[in-house]
Amino acid sequence: MAAEHVAQQKRTPTVVETFPVVGISCAACARSIESLSRSVPGVQRAEVNVATATVTLEYDPLEVQPAEVASVLREFGYDLVQTEDTATALADAAERERRGLEQLKKHAFGAAIATAPAIALGMGPWHTQRWAILLSAALSSAVVLYFGRQFFVRAWSQIRARALAMDALVALSTGIAWGWSLVAALLPAQLQALGIEPHVYFESAATIVTFILLGKYLEHRARLQTNAALLALVELQPRTVHLRRNGVLTDTPLTQVQRGDHIVVLPGERLPVDGIVLEGQSWVDEQLLSGESLPVAKAPGDRVYAGTLNGDGALVIEARAVGRGTFLGSIVRAVERAQSSKAPTQELADRIAAVFVPVVIAVAALTAVSWVVFAPDKASSLGLLSVVSVLIVACPCALGLATPTAIAVALGRAAEHGILVRNARAFDVLPELTHVVFDKTGTLTQGKPTVVHATWYVPEFERRDYAPLVRAVLERSTHPLSLAVAQWLNVPAAGECTVEQVRGRGLRAWKDSHTILVGNRAWMEEHSVEVPAESKVAATEVFVAIDGKLVLAVWLRDSIRSDAQEVIGYLHARGVAVHLVSGDRRDVAEYVAAAVGIAHVFAPALPQEKQDYVRRLRLEGKGNVAMVGDGINDAQALAEADTSIALGSGSDVAVHAADVTLIGERLALLVELIQLADRLRRTIRQNFAWAFVYNLLLLPIAAGVLYPLIGLLLHPILAGFAMAASSVSVVTNSLRLRYKS
Repeated sequence: MAAEHVAQQKRTPTVVETFPVVGISCAACARSIESLSRSVPGVQRAEVNVATATVTLEYDPLEVQPAEVASVLREFGYDLVQTEDTATALADAAERERRGLEQLKKHAFGAAIATAPAIALGMGPWHTQRWAILLSAALSSAVVLYFGRQFFVRAWSQIRARALAMDALVALSTGIAWGWSLVAALLPAQLQALGIEPHVYFESAATIVTFILLGKYLEHRARLQTNAALLALVELQPRTVHLRRNGVLTDTPLTQVQRGDHIVVLPGERLPVDGIVLEGQSWVDEQLLSGESLPVAKAPGDRVYAGTLNGDGALVIEARAVGRGTFLGSIVRAVERAQSSKAPTQELADRIAAVFVPVVIAVAALTAVSWVVFAPDKASSLGLLSVVSVLIVACPCALGLATPTAIAVALGRAAEHGILVRNARAFDVLPELTHVVFDKTGTLTQGKPTVVHATWYVPEFERRDYAPLVRAVLERSTHPLSLAVAQWLNVPAAGECTVEQVRGRGLRAWKDSHTILVGNRAWMEEHSVEVPAESKVAATEVFVAIDGKLVLAVWLRDSIRSDAQEVIGYLHARGVAVHLVSGDRRDVAEYVAAAVGIAHVFAPALPQEKQDYVRRLRLEGKGNVAMVGDGINDAQALAEADTSIALGSGSDVAVHAADVTLIGERLALLVELIQLADRLRRTIRQNFAWAFVYNLLLLPIAAGVLYPLIGLLLHPILAGFAMAASSVSVVTNSLRLRYKS
């Protein structure tokens, strides 16, 4: 037991990081990378996203470093991109992908140029002449062995990794067609002596490779666009900064900037780091973060954020967070994590892809046997074509891309509109919502309450002593009510004090031998503080007691968000039951509920009671429950719901507990999110329908099932065209999410 305890003490927390990977071509590649990564000691989890070409690793930093995983992957043809900075990693990976795309384009068009005369030679009146066959062989060899060599190289890597993928099918099919044709061209007499017709299919092998290269080029070009929104966010951070050290200004790479460095930001430049303004005044466009279209005035002491746009003044800022640690970096990381989280539909596709290639090879073998048994006279001609067609037409890529490509596009689209999705599972839940539970303060209301009435219960001379004390306590809280009362007091704070925050109740503080309580009626009653009878006015009460005696009572009212009623109306139109839970007085909660059109009200509610309320709705089994909140009091309820949504203006606890964060303060973003989830679901279903129907329909035709009935056989050239078109169609259909409103 003692040894076990020591081992547990020494256990270090794992690190979760996402890295771009160059060389991913299909779902089977993803399985190969996951398997190879997990084989490295210290790697506990590896998940690949095909659409964004990234791998998320969870590893023990004391046992392994990403460089070791990169070394293993490199042996099998995959390049894991490592840098200290997310922006640099994504940009570097995108640049490598663009170079790879350019190379693919050259190979595709080079293959097309060589294939055109090969087709003419194979189908013209001279196709049986010796010179035409040998010239066709030379052209086909150039296409298959040079322009198409990547398929054979990757197929060999997949065989070594014991994870066969599309490349193995292409290499096997074109290898069979080209290899048989070469034997038939060089040894025609020997084959005829054996009773086998020496048919050649050089033009078929070349055309298949050309079609697949062209299809891969179009697919990869489209896939680069799936990450366009994320790359656009990354590129908001400048790659170099104006660094001021010891009075000297130098242009320095962003990766070399450290916390505490002084950065000069000139007019019209993007801010490279999160920090505090030291010198200068300017207007900064923060629409990226807040959704607010008007620039915000900045002066010494104000916070500024990476990626925002400086106006007409120069600023000197002290760096407080750099790279991955900035608010913009957290958005990028959250989108990466969401892309690596797999929806149930993707898990199904992964299971199918795991057995897809072996099943196709088995079908091809069965096809060959069937032709030999039932039509031996045509086995060397039509039978061979059928085997090649089966291997070519099967497309695991379309199946593997159906879900992740659509999700990647949707995540980027959401990020562009100020919606940060941390867990892709939210997209599965939102279209089937039956209940939405809203918090009140800061969610349905602006979160900027104002004092409508206040009463002091101590003489004037004591007020002058107590007011600074109370403000010192209130300023230690981020709750909107605390901030509103602190601002109303309008006196300097009395220095530092020790404050304890009790969720759902209030604050308890100690300062200069005094015990200060700030909070609601229940908090006062718990401490035997006498308070006045409840007011009939629908306003929120805040009481202040010092040393067990009530000194101040404040009544506040918050304005309702202008778009709240519209959002509630939209949910009602979808048949969703809408609930309001609040820690405030019931009459205040009912006032807000009536104003926006909510029938179900639960108030007052402690954080645990909010969580229990959400749990009860879930246990009723009436569908999916979403919780929308913004405060520390909502964190438990957010964690309990099927999916959770936080407003970006809220507390860090709420924001990090939520599956989705609405970065701007517009509640109407919730409507946009649900509509996007609806469109995403339709797109994924369309992709899956196409991928399944395509494979289920064309595989039997390629095998020759219809040949005895109606004489229909799928030629390998058409099979290659169909296979290339299937992946392109899935990616293109997913990209429509970027443009549909």
